[in-house]
Amino acid sequence: MRTIPAARLGRMLLYWLRPHGRAIRLAGCLLSVGIAAGLAGAIAQGTVIWIANGVLLAYLLLAPRRLWPAYLCAGFLGHVIATSFTYAPWQVNLVYTLLDVFEAFLAAVLLRRRSAQLPRFTRGQYLLRFLAFAVLAAPIATAAIAALIEVLWHRVAFSQTLLQWVATDSLGICVVVPACVPILQSRIPSTFRTGRNWAYLIPIAATSVLLFSQSKVPVPFVLYPLLVLVLLRLGLGWASLTTLFVSGVASFFTVRGQGPFAASGSVTPRESAILLQLFIASAIVLLYSVSVVLERLRAAERRHQRISAVHKLVSENSRDIILIADFDGLPTYISSAVGAITGWNPEETMHRGFAEVVHPDDLAKVQDAVRTLREGAETATIEYRIGKRRGGYVWVEGRLRSLRDPATGVSTGFLQLVSDISERKHAELARQLQLSVINAIHDVSLDGILVVDDKQRVVSCNQRFADVWSLSLPQNLPGYLDENSRFSYKPLLSQALENVKDPAAFSQHVSDFYSNPDAQDHCEFDLKNGRTIERYTTGLHGNAGEHLGRVWFFRDVSEHILAEHRLQEAYRALETLAVTDALTGVANRRQFEQSLANEWRRGLRDRKPLSLLLIDADLFKSYNDSFGHPRGDNCLKQIAEAAQDVVARPGDLVARFGGEEFAVILPNTPNSGAMKMAFDICAMMRNRQLKHPGNPAGIVTVSVGCATLVPQLGQHAATLVECADQALYDAKRAGRNCACNYQSEVEVAKPVNLIAV
Repeated sequence: MRTIPAARLGRMLLYWLRPHGRAIRLAGCLLSVGIAAGLAGAIAQGTVIWIANGVLLAYLLLAPRRLWPAYLCAGFLGHVIATSFTYAPWQVNLVYTLLDVFEAFLAAVLLRRRSAQLPRFTRGQYLLRFLAFAVLAAPIATAAIAALIEVLWHRVAFSQTLLQWVATDSLGICVVVPACVPILQSRIPSTFRTGRNWAYLIPIAATSVLLFSQSKVPVPFVLYPLLVLVLLRLGLGWASLTTLFVSGVASFFTVRGQGPFAASGSVTPRESAILLQLFIASAIVLLYSVSVVLERLRAAERRHQRISAVHKLVSENSRDIILIADFDGLPTYISSAVGAITGWNPEETMHRGFAEVVHPDDLAKVQDAVRTLREGAETATIEYRIGKRRGGYVWVEGRLRSLRDPATGVSTGFLQLVSDISERKHAELARQLQLSVINAIHDVSLDGILVVDDKQRVVSCNQRFADVWSLSLPQNLPGYLDENSRFSYKPLLSQALENVKDPAAFSQHVSDFYSNPDAQDHCEFDLKNGRTIERYTTGLHGNAGEHLGRVWFFRDVSEHILAEHRLQEAYRALETLAVTDALTGVANRRQFEQSLANEWRRGLRDRKPLSLLLIDADLFKSYNDSFGHPRGDNCLKQIAEAAQDVVARPGDLVARFGGEEFAVILPNTPNSGAMKMAFDICAMMRNRQLKHPGNPAGIVTVSVGCATLVPQLGQHAATLVECADQALYDAKRAGRNCACNYQSEVEVAKPVNLIAV
């Protein structure tokens, strides 16, 4: 047959008892009250100490109020069972049992103001309430009822019953309740198996029997240090249980006339009972007094442990160095954060002073701060650099506080919290660099710059901004404004609107830009004084895309626009010179070739005829030889003017082809029309009657070659020039002063007063 291990059996029993805990506690109440009442009645006949009411009151003080009826019933049943073994009539036992239960209930009601309030005898206020309500008020009230009953039943004196009841019940409550409460609250059953606990209890039991079984050596106080020893080693629960055991032993021997408190010739039985009660009460007071001291010591120790744990938690997890040092800078404590900041561990730093740690340039500043603390200052804050293990320095901020001796108030050193501010320093340097760059840009920029933050306050502007707008700036502008100096941009806008030609439109545009942080604009607008301002604006955003504000750029472009107009005029003039013959004022050869190519492509696209006239001055060399080059140049001008007088359409072009040759491009002109214009040019030149002795006609004449083609794919404009040149050659061969058409039969135009060749 298999056996179940004891440990497993204990766990199984505990698992079974757990859901039945309430019933077990009620059964324990019934049994405890019954045993207490039976022992008190059997040992002392109820004249020394009545402990049953104290046991029931202890259960009530620890139980929820909703369970009091059950505990009162259990206590009543325990009293009934215990008193049923006495020889008193059952009516008397029943009345006294009801009074005992009522006394415990009344004391519990007076002590338990709230359901969640548990007894704390180590607190002075609760102890006073316990003595007033449980030890005095409840027993006196119950004793008065019992005394009246005794007067009516047995004609016993009222005071006799009252004093006897109060003495026995008050002592029972005073002794038993403080002793039973820690017993019921502690886990005494779980420690019964511990052998070393019995090593303390067995000597006390033996000593108690030895002391109270004889009267020769009256030294019951020997038990006090033993009880204190049990309190120190096993706790208040075991000490209270031991005290109850000692009380039982003392009562047993005392009522039998043995022990140091037994009645004798000089001590009456009542005085003997009072001495025993004082001994037991003194033991309880001693235990609770020592317990209060121990509780305070434990509370102080727990508080110290919590403070130490918090200090350790803070110091080990703080990113700041916690440093305690004397005024010479030698640390007495330094936290582990020094390793993360400098690379040195705390042990290596404990013997290093200011001179070995602080940057030489910052040493005087640190020493001055420590000197102010030594002279009476409470706090100081400094920024300095400390060396790192692997070289270099790190910027830190030290927050120092003076440490004083609590007894004398004299400063003995200082506490310092050291924070790594390298990133902040780098940010400050970067910010200073940015401000320097901004100021430099403001100073050298040709644009007027205005920066406005997301709250529509002016952040910065330059002097050029005021110059462009002719504004008067506040005293703190131009420049960068800190957070406290910024102001609304609207006063500047009001001044600007006075100068704008269209203030309503300008103001509306500004409002639109501020309502749309992402809007951009690049435009020009006019001022009332005739100047033109170029404006560019865009929103400012951070790295995360958040809106930071808006920047405006303004530039006076009046002179630029004027210069641009002049440049355009000069360009047009230069362009005209580039395509015009300087002598005659007609188009030059370059313009001729470009126009011919354009018209050729247009004719190819439109399938329209394109005509070309080539004009040449007859015998021009002899004219130059006779009259000189100035007269020759004038002759060429006359020929150009004659051609221009005939060619009147806007699309036609008269150009100097080269030397004394001219060309006329006639777009969308049939051959008949071109020949008519050729005849007209010859006639127009004859009508000018320029004398030319070397010419058979006696005047300056011209020969004209005419060609007309409809451009075809595969042909080139040069073909038309060749044809017109061939016709001009035919006109020269025909005797000059005539016009010839490029065709199989040459058509010759002669002057009216000449004979055609």
